[in-house]
Amino acid sequence: MSETKTKRKVTVILAADVVGYSTMMEANEEQTLKNLTACRTIVDSLIEAHHGRIFNTAGDSVLAEFPSAVEAVFCAREFQDSIRERNNSVEEAERLEFRVGINMGDVVVEGDNLLGEGVNVASRLEALAQVGGICVS
Repeated sequence: MSETKTKRKVTVILAADVVGYSTMMEANEEQTLKNLTACRTIVDSLIEAHHGRIFNTAGDSVLAEFPSAVEAVFCAREFQDSIRERNNSVEEAERLEFRVGINMGDVVVEGDNLLGEGVNVASRLEALAQVGGICVS
């Protein structure tokens, strides 16, 4: 009988989420999705530029891993700055704001996805961040 070992690694997780997304979707789904797509274009390119990899998305949330805590923090700062710049150039109804959490920890690798305490802590930190802010452990 063969036993499958759980594959683990230590990595840096960035968790990001749009503030008030559900309320915005209820008010104007089409416009909210258009705004999310515009913001995700910014966020996705910054994650790639900082050597990160998006491993999961759901609605308005993004989970990415980075090989370096420094790169994850620089990415998060540029991400929030870029979203603020975008928000300053569009009508109030088109603005989205994010919270970001960053954690370095042990994760379970399942194909291209990451699971476990390291991811859970990053998500909890994201919820603790101020609107437009970053919470790092």
